[in-house]
Amino acid sequence: MEHYKFVIVGVESTGKSTCAHNVAVHFQATLATEYARDYLEEFGNEYDYEDFIKIANGQLIKEKKAESNKNNKITIFDTDFIVIYIWAKIVFNKIEPWIIDRINEYKDRIYFVMSPDVAWLNDGLREYPDLEVRKNIHSQYVELLNKLKFQYYIIEGNDHEAREKEVIACISRIMA
Repeated sequence: MEHYKFVIVGVESTGKSTCAHNVAVHFQATLATEYARDYLEEFGNEYDYEDFIKIANGQLIKEKKAESNKNNKITIFDTDFIVIYIWAKIVFNKIEPWIIDRINEYKDRIYFVMSPDVAWLNDGLREYPDLEVRKNIHSQYVELLNKLKFQYYIIEGNDHEAREKEVIACISRIMA
């Protein structure tokens, strides 16, 4: 049985988590949720590099657990180390070699990059309300995925439901 791995990435507040959840439900797929949200909700939005490394390690555990589930044909990742890489670059201007090593293991993932053209919502954990900053971060995702030669699709528009439908339709075409 062929196994598909799809990853939802992009700047904060673009509907990644909701989209990943709803797409996973639609396809009855395994879902690897984002560890950073769990960590920040527990310990607060003030974090340092040591916290960031704990978050990266927590994300790695979630990814490996999801990858070990071979019961489903599809795994949906609500973020992966592409997000960890961009976060490290933007916030700390420092990227650990093991983060790059993890990304180099991603040979069979297909990415959906959520564009920042939806309203930014402050949930107490988000940091980048400025649209120009969000567009810049979005372009960094696209540049990195191009550099890595990873397959990706940019998901645009300001309607979250339409975005989810676009991701579902794209996955359906890929799996056909």
